[in-house]
Amino acid sequence: MPSLLRYLLVSLGLAPVLMIGATGPAAAPARKTVAVLAFDNNTGKADYDHLGKGMAAMMTSDLSAVKDLQLLERERLAEVTKEIDAQRSAYFDSTTAVKVGRLAGAQYIVIGAVAAVDPQLRIDTRIVRVETGAIVKTARVVGPQEEFFDLQKKLVKQLVKDLDVALTPADSLALDAKQEANRVDMAAMVRVSNALSLADAGDYGGATLKIAPVVAKYPNSTFVKLTSDEIKRRSTRATEQKAKTKINEGVNKLIKRKWPPVAP
Repeated sequence: MPSLLRYLLVSLGLAPVLMIGATGPAAAPARKTVAVLAFDNNTGKADYDHLGKGMAAMMTSDLSAVKDLQLLERERLAEVTKEIDAQRSAYFDSTTAVKVGRLAGAQYIVIGAVAAVDPQLRIDTRIVRVETGAIVKTARVVGPQEEFFDLQKKLVKQLVKDLDVALTPADSLALDAKQEANRVDMAAMVRVSNALSLADAGDYGGATLKIAPVVAKYPNSTFVKLTSDEIKRRSTRATEQKAKTKINEGVNKLIKRKWPPVAP
């Protein structure tokens, strides 16, 4: 820049703005906010009614390793989806997804359905853009039930691609490491899913008993540990809340007994 022009711009207080705008680093793109809803059971078998909760929890854990995505936690979504659960509405529906997304503050919603389990496992997913309600992408994985974990890994990587996230080699390694740290088999996933369902119903004792064998079998699984910790945390919170309620009820009874005051 010519010295005279630089002098004039500095005098007017414009040079710093122009210089920063021209040479400063570009602002990092905002992360995409994503929520993964519990997958529907379309297998026709009641044994898998709760499988979708575990599937969503594992996918949320996997996708959280992708730095360009911000995943909404399952506990945060639980309050939003409580009414939908009570109505037994299907999640594999764009209208439901948009409703949840707006309430939860998500830009994208991942919805899915377990269409078949035995002997072939089939999982279908859709990505819905909350702002428009449009289905951005669909994906499907099919394979033997014993390959459940590998199929799930494949599906997660397809979702990342469909969300237009470009992974660097380092990002891909981080995602692979996170997924391997979450590894469980199909039977364990069913137990974890049932434990989550019991916890959502307030049966924390039953949830703890249900997940205990999985914790013993997969002590190094991050997914299992996170789920077990969530159940313990919610159980403790519920116990504390129950104790506070009892204390408040006791105080209110004492106040009522002493009111109105007895005349001397």
